[in-house]
Amino acid sequence: MTIELLQKDQERAKIFKALSEVKRIEIIRYLYQSKSVHSCGDIETSLNMSKSNRSYHLKILQEVNLINVERQGQFKIISINEQPFHEFLPGFLESL
Repeated sequence: MTIELLQKDQERAKIFKALSEVKRIEIIRYLYQSKSVHSCGDIETSLNMSKSNRSYHLKILQEVNLINVERQGQFKIISINEQPFHEFLPGFLESL
């Protein structure tokens, strides 16, 4: 076994941990099914979340590179990063 495989296992474990919360799966589903970018406020409103709760979950998803966050003026624009899903969890997005 190579070191590269061990690093991928650690990354995979972080992704599993990030997806172990239902609200984070709901955020991923919302972003994937809408096939567009959304502001933090869109996510908050659509998923009936408080601002602090939304920020907490988005931070965790961003830390494991499952979402992209881009600042546009005073807004943060969120989009799904499909690459880690295809690499580590093939078929997961399609199952949503």
